[in-house]
Amino acid sequence: MFERQYSVILVGDTTTIICQSCKLGRAIGSHCPSWRQRHLTTLQEVLKLARSRLKRGDRVTGAKLLVKAGDTLSSHSRFKKAAKIYEEAAEAYREAYLADECFTALDKATLMLIRAGQDAKTRQEIVRINTRAGDIAEEATEHRKAAEYFFRAADFAGDPHQRMRLNVRAADALENEADVREEQGDFAETLKLLTKVGRIYYASGDEELGRRIYQRAIRIAKKWAQQAKEKGDYASAGNALAQAAQLLQDQGNLAEAPRLLMEAGELYEKAGLFEKAGNTYDAAQEIYRLERLTAARRKAMIKASEAYMQMKGKPEVVAPLLIKAGNMFREVNSPIKAKWAFKRAGEIFHELAERAVSDGDIDSYVKYLRYQAMCLKNWGALDEAEDLYNKVVNYYEDEASKREKEGNLEFQAIRLEELADVLYEMGQTERANAALERALEIYVEIAEAATEAENLEESSRFYSRAAECALKMNDLERCSSFHWVASEKAQIVAENYEKSGVKELATIWKRTSALEALKTKRPAMKEKAIKLLRESANGFREIGELKEAFEDLFLILTVLSEEKPEEEDQFGALLDELQEIALSTGDERMQLVLTVLRPLQLRNHFAAILRLQEHEDELGDKVSMLRRIIEAKKRAIENSQ
Repeated sequence: MFERQYSVILVGDTTTIICQSCKLGRAIGSHCPSWRQRHLTTLQEVLKLARSRLKRGDRVTGAKLLVKAGDTLSSHSRFKKAAKIYEEAAEAYREAYLADECFTALDKATLMLIRAGQDAKTRQEIVRINTRAGDIAEEATEHRKAAEYFFRAADFAGDPHQRMRLNVRAADALENEADVREEQGDFAETLKLLTKVGRIYYASGDEELGRRIYQRAIRIAKKWAQQAKEKGDYASAGNALAQAAQLLQDQGNLAEAPRLLMEAGELYEKAGLFEKAGNTYDAAQEIYRLERLTAARRKAMIKASEAYMQMKGKPEVVAPLLIKAGNMFREVNSPIKAKWAFKRAGEIFHELAERAVSDGDIDSYVKYLRYQAMCLKNWGALDEAEDLYNKVVNYYEDEASKREKEGNLEFQAIRLEELADVLYEMGQTERANAALERALEIYVEIAEAATEAENLEESSRFYSRAAECALKMNDLERCSSFHWVASEKAQIVAENYEKSGVKELATIWKRTSALEALKTKRPAMKEKAIKLLRESANGFREIGELKEAFEDLFLILTVLSEEKPEEEDQFGALLDELQEIALSTGDERMQLVLTVLRPLQLRNHFAAILRLQEHEDELGDKVSMLRRIIEAKKRAIENSQ
């Protein structure tokens, strides 16, 4: 009877259930004008229709109906039931050889279990589902995806032996992918994969296997370098040797690593990549410094400086590196070359200043004059440097005076801050402090006036500016006090917006209040900051800004790790919240953050460090906060032993 009444039409990703009586596509629960009954009134009927389609061999239709049912269950917060339905859909897609759809369904199943709350049994279910997903990916020869699933399964595994087995399975999958890439001649990707595999084995405690993988990677890197050199591709050859040097350094081989870096630098020079050559020589000199090899370090520093001196390109890029070269030449007691480096940098800043004048950009003109003055000072042209510095000082003093006459107090204070920066550089500390003190007074004056006008947003902003002036003068007490006032004002703003029903602005000002509270460095204010960040994270989630919610939760995690590193339960709960957002958004950078953090939940700071090193470039501005978290957790682990 059921099959005679309904058919299913698939148009792209849309599933429409058609009543054969009225020949119309109807929503679940709507009335049928022909039979005077509801269309598929219960979820069970949708599931029955899905499974009947599967029985008939129509796996795609059946799977899509199951996903539809899973979505309905999810919308009613029946997460565990939804997870089972999504998993059933995934198996149907697998049998239909639709790998992407299968993986999407399994990802949904994982997300449902995360939302369900993670007791030991639920976490084990997550492990089972993701292990199954890894198996399916391996069957489809999607080795990289298989590794991702095994990694995720390992992150949720409670048993250390199970976790180690899953990490090893992930490493095996990546090694299979490396084999494929090597056969294709993609040495760059091969090295990247083998480096990751080696680090996994080291983190799992299998140093012998880790060493074997690293040795293989080093052999491939040297082979790649040789082939690239023979083809005249010196840039690729340099890249290969630089990577080999990094692997040797990771193993603690500080004898061969700098030698390869020096060779890589020479290859970059042949390729005309002087900035890269300079940076590579600089990396070599750092290793020699650690090894206290003075002569070798001196040679590396000279090579780095000479490479920078050969650079051509954008003046804004070249000039700062010439200053770096000058400082290096000075350190190796080569004053003549140092002076020439500073002289050339000064000439470039002079050109930039003239260009700024022709563009009518006076602020940039003054900024470049200041840099030119610094270079002239280091070159030894002290009188000329002082003349330029005085021009810059006069400009900022005149600007501050002009803004004061106009009644533009904010811009007056900004100019005074800029004036102070130059005076500090000139060594005139007393005058610099006086300029900053006046700027601070102006900011407080503006903030107090804003408070009287009941403009607490502006009041908070300018108290924060006053705090920054105090910090530049190393007046930590006043800095803390002004940030405290800024936080209090921001919190009142948030409360006012909340009363008015403006959720978005209330959320933003809660975050602002929290950030100001953290800057006070006071323990009680840190507690307040965590509370407000929790509220702002919830607010961002409610308005659909999941990325912003992730940022606030990550900041809470950082603060808690430093203040209460022994709090394992809170740390784990925050990781789960971050994981849910990462899975919901599919954001790769969020996933990388969690890849670094998960080992800390298992008290394995060594694995966290290795993962951070592996993904340092992709993580960008998150690296410093992750380092803080790892260091705090590392200290806690060491203190507990």
